[in-house]
Amino acid sequence: MNLDIFYLSNKTGNELANLLKNQWETVNCYETSFQDSTYLKIQISDINSDWRRVINSRRAVENCLDKNTFLEIMQINNIPCGDLDEEKIIRIYEVLICDLSSISIKSTKLGKTDNKAVYIKESENAKLVEVAKRTVYLLGLDIGMVKIVLTAKRKLKVVGVDPSPVIRSKDLENIIEMIEVMYFTEENLKEEQIKLGADPEFMIFNSKSGKMISASEFFPREGTVGCDNIRVPNRQQRPVAEIRPQPHSCPLELMANIKKALDSANRIAPYRNVKWLAGSQPVKGYSIGGHIHFSNIKFNACILRALDNYIGIPIFLIENPATATKRRQKYGFLGDYRFKEYGGFEYRTPGSWLVSQEIAAAVLCLAKIVASRYPQLSRNYLINVEAQRAFYQGDQNYFKPIFLNHLWVNLKKIDMYDKYKEELEIIPKMIAAGIYWDENTDIRKAWKMASVTRKIYKESNKKAPTTTGTASGVQFRNTLSSTPRNNGHGNNRRNSSRRNSSRRSININEISSSVAVNANSQSSSLLNNSPTRPPRRSVNIANRIISPGQIRRAYTVH
Repeated sequence: MNLDIFYLSNKTGNELANLLKNQWETVNCYETSFQDSTYLKIQISDINSDWRRVINSRRAVENCLDKNTFLEIMQINNIPCGDLDEEKIIRIYEVLICDLSSISIKSTKLGKTDNKAVYIKESENAKLVEVAKRTVYLLGLDIGMVKIVLTAKRKLKVVGVDPSPVIRSKDLENIIEMIEVMYFTEENLKEEQIKLGADPEFMIFNSKSGKMISASEFFPREGTVGCDNIRVPNRQQRPVAEIRPQPHSCPLELMANIKKALDSANRIAPYRNVKWLAGSQPVKGYSIGGHIHFSNIKFNACILRALDNYIGIPIFLIENPATATKRRQKYGFLGDYRFKEYGGFEYRTPGSWLVSQEIAAAVLCLAKIVASRYPQLSRNYLINVEAQRAFYQGDQNYFKPIFLNHLWVNLKKIDMYDKYKEELEIIPKMIAAGIYWDENTDIRKAWKMASVTRKIYKESNKKAPTTTGTASGVQFRNTLSSTPRNNGHGNNRRNSSRRNSSRRSININEISSSVAVNANSQSSSLLNNSPTRPPRRSVNIANRIISPGQIRRAYTVH
């Protein structure tokens, strides 16, 4: 791969140029003027490659040197920033980042008489390093020294970034080793068979009441079909469902595995009066994602930028801007990734593309192309303040001409495009027509899932009974909720819902008169025998609110 390195003509810049010249015969170095300073443009040529990567572009360097631009980019991305003299500082960190890897971390403790500086490991302050990596990435840099302060209030603040720092010889050697890895990227990439995976999320609604139903009512935490770790506040319920299909090197095979996982979920929860919804935020306050996993590939800043530009922007243009903007307040920000235990990583910026089979197939095929040819997709449309602000504000009009006139034109030049052309066509068609995905469509219909005998979901089918609720217009209260678990009520209710799954649905209003007749002998006896309640005097239960459990015991239709 051909490399262009832009570095200030200082001590480290000249050492870097000389060391690279000694290592490669195809290195050329030129001086150029930029913002009243002399910079070096170091070129490492590869006659066998058409691929080119620019390390620290002029625009990225300008983002660092212009104070207003620097502060705006930090603020847009919710990164705490400021000046050294804004409040009391107790420690200063200088974090050297290269290609989203930390090279060194210098920690200086400010004392009353003198300052003590030491070098620390990344494991000693992981949060600090993540802030530094994110800062360098969003400014468009590949190499940079991030200065972060720790205030007296124990808060971290980014106060500046040096795109051409003077560094130790040890650190410079490490950077040269990483530049060598960049140089051989093309050769290594062609030898690897990149594998794709995914764990897209969806949510479940009661189609009649419009209320959310927690995924943990149906699915376990682990397995091919499960629940995300997000919980309902102050409860054990997990509202977000997640599928984890088998990964595959072919995106179409991965699609088939996703379909199998959804069919499995449909068999576990075969209810016809519920809806499965995907997108960005189908429920207010609950954001969901369409995380895409990559393995057999080395993670770096170049691939992350390609994912943001060539997957993040196209999905941005077909998702619902209203809900997507709300989601990005906490999730789905630019450069959102996470390393996984199997050695790969997941890209977390997109919302849940499970909205339809066609969109899911297009996204996964696009992911395969970008991951396999990311050095050829090096154009960064998100490097300026205007683009990043438009992304977080959901301004699709800003990116639409960029997509139609530049981004998709570049993508169509990639040799792999024709292989997945049919699957990809839906993306430019939707964007050109100004259509975005529908987050109110039941994804079971969109995925044409096999018809199964679907039951009616009731509040009484829940694994854990609620304290209050409504059913068929009649208010009820769970009068058994205070009964100890060792009396078997919890298990009986769960088993009863399974036994009654084949019975016809009954309207509570239809059986109210029967309950009034039968409940005196059955339901009162049940309550009086509870070990935690004293005997009650006989009352007319017809005028009293009763629980669904008592109704089932009082009136059962076979």
